[in-house]
Amino acid sequence: MLRQLPGGLPGDQGRRRSYAFRRADGALEMALADAVNEAGDTPDAVSRALLASLAELAGERPGRAAVDALCVADRQFLMRALAAHLGHQGGWFDATCMHCASPFDFRLDPTGLPVKEAGDAFPLARLVLDDKPLTLRVPCGADQIRVLREPVEQRREALLRGLEVPDPESGSALPDQLTQEHIAHCEAALEAQAPEITREVAACCPECGQVNSVGIDPYAVLAHNPAGLLAEVHRLAWHYHWSEADILALPRGRRKNYLALIDAARGMTG
Repeated sequence: MLRQLPGGLPGDQGRRRSYAFRRADGALEMALADAVNEAGDTPDAVSRALLASLAELAGERPGRAAVDALCVADRQFLMRALAAHLGHQGGWFDATCMHCASPFDFRLDPTGLPVKEAGDAFPLARLVLDDKPLTLRVPCGADQIRVLREPVEQRREALLRGLEVPDPESGSALPDQLTQEHIAHCEAALEAQAPEITREVAACCPECGQVNSVGIDPYAVLAHNPAGLLAEVHRLAWHYHWSEADILALPRGRRKNYLALIDAARGMTG
């Protein structure tokens, strides 16, 4: 089933926003786990996970360049959608109250949270800085990977300089010395055009009744432990003598049904 990104990739006929995941089976779950293990950092892990899980992106079979070219919000959106595709979309979240320090739980389905669509000029943002017209592009996965090579204190400016689309005649419009005011002005222009997913929710502490702002990690699916899947493969292989490839090719629901049958049989003979 094709769905739409809040941003998308630019094309001759406008933004290309379609995407589709591979079938949710054990092979996809294992490919995701392998992608995370092979990654050097979080942006790289996101790119590897998307490459392993997407069957279609912007009307084409995705390659590494395409998933790296997705804006940050699209990548976050896809990772949250991937969690839902694999059956991890909702449940209980834990937090600690910032008012009374009590731990509490709340139920949430992140896929139901609001999503802000990209602006009309996306992926570009145009503004005037120090009386000069400036064009920037909304940051993407490749930019996240690039700035990680810079010292921490220089990443904000390095990211911004890499986002400029210089005029072919007049060259760069960014001043040699960027002030915090310059950077804030540029970031505001970018935020106006960039799509955005909700990454914080308000949750009420049942102990003191105060409202807390709680962060919701869009990359939570990367932390999913494959140990449970490996245990399921082991049980099915032991009981039915199937190969790992055959077991991983089963749809997730059917795999669970076979496991339930094994448990039922053990109960009947026990």
